[in-house]
Amino acid sequence: MGRLNHHKGFTLIELLLVIVLIGILAAIAVPLHLHYTEMARVREALGIIKAIITSQKVEKMKTGRFYTATGDGAATIFLEKGIDVRDSRYFTYETSGNADTFTVTATATAESRMTGTISYDSATRSWSCTGDITENMLPEPGE
Repeated sequence: MGRLNHHKGFTLIELLLVIVLIGILAAIAVPLHLHYTEMARVREALGIIKAIITSQKVEKMKTGRFYTATGDGAATIFLEKGIDVRDSRYFTYETSGNADTFTVTATATAESRMTGTISYDSATRSWSCTGDITENMLPEPGE
């Protein structure tokens, strides 16, 4: 009886095909992952901004004017208003108010790996952004 010669293992072509397929999948997955990461960070910032907007409205009802929280003391003022921004690593927050209007601005930190700001203006009830943050990441007008 003759013995059949069975080879074990993969051919070079099979290995190259697997490497190419993994490369294609990685080329698709990495940009999607980065976009979802940026979106998650922006959504966290939007949640905090909306909390600041609510606290501004409460302040207006209590005192008749909107408050200001800027610079190094902003986190302390927000905490007094019931908003804890101390653990926010990806954005810093400021608000500036007077008797009639206020603005809220979130500025991306280096740790976010993004640049730019997200702003809300109560006078026009409008959102704006700069840098890596794009309009499609912001809430719809009126939200």
